[in-house]
Formats: sequence, structure tokens, C-alpha cells
Amino acid sequence: MPTLLDFESRSRCDLKRHGGRLYWEHETSEVLCCVYYDTDTGEIGVWMPGDPCPFSPGAELAAHNARGFDGFAAARLGWPDIEIDTSELARRAGLPGALDALGTRWLGIPKDKVASAFTKSLSRPSRAKARLGQLPELTPEVLDRVVAYCGSDVEIMAHGWPLLESWQQLEPDVLRVDRAVNDRGIAFDSQLAARLLECDGRLAESALSEAAWDLGMTPDQVEEIARSPLQFTAFTGAPNAQKETVEDLAENEVGEVRAMARARQALASIARGKLEAGLARVSPDGRLRDSMRYYGAHTGRWSHRGLQPGNMPRPAGRFDGWGDAEICRLADRVIAGKHWADAEEIDLLLRACFTASPGNELVVCDFSGVEARALAWCANDTAALEVFASGVSPYKVMGATIFGCSPDEISKGEERYSIGKIAELACGYGMGPPKFEWTANKAGSDLGAIGVDAAEVVYAWRDLHAPIVRFWRALEYTFRDAVRGEAGSLDCFKLVPSNDGRDVAIFLPSGRPIVYSNTRLGSDEQGRPRLAFTGTKGPEHTYGGKLTENAIQALCRDLMADALVRAEDAGLCPVLHVHDEIVCDVPASAAAEAYEYLHAIMTDLPAWAEGFPIGAAGHTGMRYRK
Repeated sequence: MPTLLDFESRSRCDLKRHGGRLYWEHETSEVLCCVYYDTDTGEIGVWMPGDPCPFSPGAELAAHNARGFDGFAAARLGWPDIEIDTSELARRAGLPGALDALGTRWLGIPKDKVASAFTKSLSRPSRAKARLGQLPELTPEVLDRVVAYCGSDVEIMAHGWPLLESWQQLEPDVLRVDRAVNDRGIAFDSQLAARLLECDGRLAESALSEAAWDLGMTPDQVEEIARSPLQFTAFTGAPNAQKETVEDLAENEVGEVRAMARARQALASIARGKLEAGLARVSPDGRLRDSMRYYGAHTGRWSHRGLQPGNMPRPAGRFDGWGDAEICRLADRVIAGKHWADAEEIDLLLRACFTASPGNELVVCDFSGVEARALAWCANDTAALEVFASGVSPYKVMGATIFGCSPDEISKGEERYSIGKIAELACGYGMGPPKFEWTANKAGSDLGAIGVDAAEVVYAWRDLHAPIVRFWRALEYTFRDAVRGEAGSLDCFKLVPSNDGRDVAIFLPSGRPIVYSNTRLGSDEQGRPRLAFTGTKGPEHTYGGKLTENAIQALCRDLMADALVRAEDAGLCPVLHVHDEIVCDVPASAAAEAYEYLHAIMTDLPAWAEGFPIGAAGHTGMRYRK
């Protein structure tokens, strides 16, 4: 039985900005206390700096957010590794990962926010001592308060442990490899990142100057308004200052509103935030670590920390056909100060900040259209499966269906192809016409200009993929039965209610469950039946299309996890994985062979996925690219 523990600390290092690893490597970081609870004996203990380590070598230790904080604290102290992260166990169980939310759910008592703020204040000099850089004094009274706060966190963990311990044995190999990949990290070109930040700043200055000229203001005045959501909305009359709203104003408005929106866009560059995050989290050895967050989503998919490699902007079409050589040449020119990158080049080179180790190359392989293939496979959409088997682009087939022509008449890149692609990517989980029109507009396609409306496209997709539409409905009905206490199955999925009738699990072909907590049947304002459950952020409602999306994404995640484990065990050294893509770092002399090996691993299906229409493709090179 493990011992649950929690650390409190203080430091001049910003934990949120730099992450737990660098926080605990910072010279100013210090442990204030550790409270622990033995789940076997019920013993509670308090460790203070200067005391001997209370744990013997090989002790089984657990902490909430061990991989983001406490594990690095234990390593700095020379204590045994903290092998169990209870936040991961909670997410596996369909519960919130945040301790505050768990405390509210389990005990009706959230974390003590006042005590939390007090503990954080110990890392900030008071106004009187700020000039000297002195932190608050750690008096016995102060430390007693910190220990009490630390103990309240451990109390939440102790209360929830009986609900979490059974989840320890879920996919140990995946967890082992996740640890290895995060500890290994990927080489990060800080020099290129810093130069790209300069380029981005120059673009922002230019945009502010241009807006200032149009508005009759100084650049500083424009910046003050553009940075402040309150001032921006007051100036433009916009309902909010969110990204989508600002984009709409920048593209479709005129005059002063358009000028201010473009200024805010320039200041809110996605690339800038990512570059700053990368530079803040890169280790002294030049590697970016801890980017992947295991079980970051309800479905079990990974999310990302820091630089967030999962949602990098995609470069414009002007770079079609560019390979590693072209990207490396551009990067070298930017680093040398011989070229100022424009916005599209910054987007392109943002990925290129991820590089191979000296003497190595990156080997990248990505599952091809894996969600669409999984959806067709699970729903037994034989027509779609035949398209995948034939090698014909499903986007062309969809475009031909919408526009009443042959797939041979549609070329990649033209509007009919684009509409077919958007439909295939967007409609698989029940999207309706209004949302599709918004999605198409956001992707730059004007439906009216090419003679179709959103409803035509959506219902053309549903006619072409009728088995998938039936699958949505069947999954919702089966889930409703499970909420009522009746287990059932649908093709490769099994739906099982918990013994107490509160939760429902969808068991995937791999055997891994997606857990829906506190499920219930209700109705909306119009009296229509509605499915609900308690998600990680509170009450949520769901339906057939959403349940299908969860199940399909989870299945694809399991394909990725299986391939990732085999790539690690084959010695291919994975350093990053993004959605359905694995990135390995191998000696340059072996890159071609390693690519073939990785491709074979990703297309060699596990036994539970026999018959899946798998496909994969990729490349090698010095810098990461799409």
C-alpha cells in the first residue's frame, strides 16, 4: 500500500511559466514541509527541512500531480521516486484531475483558497522588502499555517484513495513509455526561437504603427486599447475580444474597427506565446521536456503543456512542396540575421524549432486519416472502407457527391475538393448545417459563392455515410440502456453500468474503459430526452454524435499508444507525439531504416484491431515539419 504525500514550497521561479522540472532545478526553490499519509496503517506524518527522509529505499509513494511537481521535489531531496500520480488515476476513473474539484466532489470541501494564496505569497517579497529582494520570514506561526494547508490536501487524497487504487494497473506499459518520452525530451533550437520572437515583435510594431496612422493615435495609445479586452470592446463595439471575434472584425469590418482589430491580432500572435513558452521551459542541455500530459482528456488522449505542440498554426500553401532542406535554409538565414521572417514564415519555422540531436535526424510518421477510417470501420460503412482500400481520396469522393460529378473531375486544391474535405472532417459526429457553415467560413470557403448551402452539404454527407448516422443513434440508445442499468454492446464497444448504477463505462476494443461519472437521464427545456453526466469541469450533456466522437478518438488513441510502446521498445527513441503522429530521434546514418521500421510498427495492428484499414506516412529530416 502506498504512502500519499504532498509538498509545499517557495521559490523565485514561476512554476506556471517554467514547469515543475525547472522549478525544482532552480537554486531558490526550497521545500517548506511534506505531509504524508500511510494508506496501510492510517499514520499521518510531517517532515520538515533538516529531518531525515521518512521513507526507506523502494518505498511506494504517491502524490497528486507527481509528474508535474512533487516527483521533482522528491528527486531534489534524494528521496525514492514517486511512482504513482493520483491525478492520473482520477482522470482514468472519469474524475477531475484537479484536487480542488475532487475535494468538492468527495468531501463537499474545496481546497482552502485563502491558505493557498497565503502559501503562494511566501514566494513574493513584501513591498517593504521588495527593494532588498527579501522573501517573507518563515516564523513558526507561518510554517504551522503552511503545514495545516498541506495536510488538508493530503486529507483529500486520503479520502479518495479507495476510489483510485483499483486504477493503478491500467496500461502500465503506456505509462512507462510516457515517462521515458517526457524525461528524454526533444532538442529545441532556442537561437531560432529567439530570432523568431524578434521577427514577431517587429511585425507587431509595424501593425501598431499602421493602426496608429489610420486612427490618428500614437502606437502606445493603440497598444493600450488593443491589449485590454475592456477597452477593445468599448472602442469597437464588439461583444467580446475573443480570437474568433477579432478575426471577423479584422476581415470583414472597415475603418477604425478593422485597424484596431488588426492591431490586437498582431499583439495576440499564437506563435509568440508558444515561442516564449518554449524558451521558458527548455532545460540547460537544450531539450524541451514534459510537453506531453498523459490522460489529459476524458478519452485518454494526451494533452500538452507549455509550448503546446498539439495546436501549432499551419503554414500557408505557399510552402507546399517544401522539405527539410528548404526549411533548414530559411531557418539558417533567420538565425544569421540575413532575413526577417514574415507571419507565415514564423508559423512555418515554429515547428522547426524542434530539431534532431547533433548527428541525428528526426523520423516522423503519422497515421493517415485515422479517425475517418476508424469511424467507417466501427460503423461498418462498407462504401467508405472500399474508398480507403482503393486509394482514391475520400475528399474527392465527397466533393463529387456534393456537386454531382465524377471524382476524376475534382482536383486537389480546388473549391469542390476543399468543401469535400471539410465535410469529411467535420460531419462525422453529427454536426448540423449552422455549425458546418461556420466551420466552412472559418476555413476560408464561401459556400454561397460556389453554389451550395450548408444543409445540402451536411445531408449529402449523411446520405453517403448512412451506416455512420445509424451508428450514432444506436450508440446513444445503448448508452441510455446502460444508464438505466442494462449492459449492452455495439459492434466493437461494450457499455457497462457500475455496480451502484451511477456511472457508465464504454469499453474499447483494447479493453480500456472511458468512464462517464454520475450519468442520468433528463430532458431539455422542450421536454426532449437528454443524457447527462458529471465531467471534469462539471455537468455536461451528451448525445449519439458526441459519444461516437469520444469512442472513436479513444480507439485511435489506443492505436497510437500501442505503436508508441513498440517504438520505444524497439529502441527508436520517441521524443514527441502529437495527435496521431510519432517523432523519433535517431542517428542520421540509420534514419531511412528507422523510418521503415517505424512505419512497419504503426501499420502492424494489435490483435484487437484486426481488419482495421490502417495507413501511415511520414518523412525524415533535421527539423520538425508538417
